[in-house]
Amino acid sequence: MAPSMERFKRWFFHRYRFTKQSIGVTALVITLFSLSLYFMNVMANIASRLSPDNTKYKLNDRLFDAIPSIKVLWLTDLADAFMFIPTVVLILTHYRPLYLFCKVLLAWTLCNIMRITTVAITSFPDPRDGCIHSVGEFFTTFTLHRCGDAMFSGHTVIFVISALTWTSHGYHRFPHHLRWLACIILTLVWCLCIGSAIIVIANRAHYTVDVLVAFYVAAGNFYFLTYMFERYIEDKGRLRDLTQPWGEGPDTREHIQRCAERRRQQTDTGKEVKAVQDGDESEMRSVVTEIPAILRGTPLTMTDDGDD
Repeated sequence: MAPSMERFKRWFFHRYRFTKQSIGVTALVITLFSLSLYFMNVMANIASRLSPDNTKYKLNDRLFDAIPSIKVLWLTDLADAFMFIPTVVLILTHYRPLYLFCKVLLAWTLCNIMRITTVAITSFPDPRDGCIHSVGEFFTTFTLHRCGDAMFSGHTVIFVISALTWTSHGYHRFPHHLRWLACIILTLVWCLCIGSAIIVIANRAHYTVDVLVAFYVAAGNFYFLTYMFERYIEDKGRLRDLTQPWGEGPDTREHIQRCAERRRQQTDTGKEVKAVQDGDESEMRSVVTEIPAILRGTPLTMTDDGDD
């Protein structure tokens, strides 16, 4: 048993490289995410307290007319689990697990912050009959499926971030000869994402606009963070213990190494092209500055080749 535990320990610390930098950044991200969840709950309680009586007021929704109403709220939470649990497995088995964990959690945190600013600013009559108004203390009451917790859908945020994580970090984990399987998995993931959003609407847990805005916000935040990580952290060599704990990663599969080599070649080619362009520009500038000097030092003469 001891040798097995020792092997597991070596494998664990080889995959999850814990340093002061990686632990500190991960702890900071978890703290920010926890604070965003807490204050989102506070604002949802305020929104529930301020929401109009939904037995008297309802907003018109075109998809409510097209999608029959169901009363299976647990199915919405189950859809969350079906999307979230496989994404957690993908993060844990990724060759940069802490990096991907921080990226996903930061995208979720940004969505929570945006939801904090929108959920109580405008009061919506809840679309679901039988919802419960929050009447307790704003800072200590924790309730699911409250009245007025509308703009925008937190469940859909989880669906979309999970699907985008699979799209950006799951597809390329498959070798080239198994890309057909990756396409099938991605198709199933997005079908599940869209189907889960339809379940939210069918349960009348949110209006259609809440779900659509959640799609836009989650996708925007996810790719905004992707750009920021690549442009201002990875490209500048910052947070190496988090972004590149093992150089190109411990994944030694052939297609992963080919991708890394292709990226290196593209980088080297780009540098060479830039150097050539810079050289051509400097040569052109020197020629342009030499021409006026030549003209100034050469007297102009007029010749007449005609006969007198």
